[in-house]
Amino acid sequence: MSIKIRLGYTLDAASVTKNALAREAKVRPNLIYDLCEGKTKRLDLDTLNNIVNTLRAMTGNDYTLTDVLEYIPNDDKG
Repeated sequence: MSIKIRLGYTLDAASVTKNALAREAKVRPNLIYDLCEGKTKRLDLDTLNNIVNTLRAMTGNDYTLTDVLEYIPNDDKG
């Protein structure tokens, strides 16, 4: 199993810049950049909630966790 961070794709589709999201969500810009580049290994749930809620407020779209994260199951058949 793996989790892929889709935040960069979502920001591009919404025409929201990384800096604008960081500013509005009141998080470090480096956090947003690291998320978009797949460099983040751990993410606080409150921070994730804040990012999704900020995206919703900035765009008026109904974003959910699946717009930010993607679950990829293992292909092991045993």
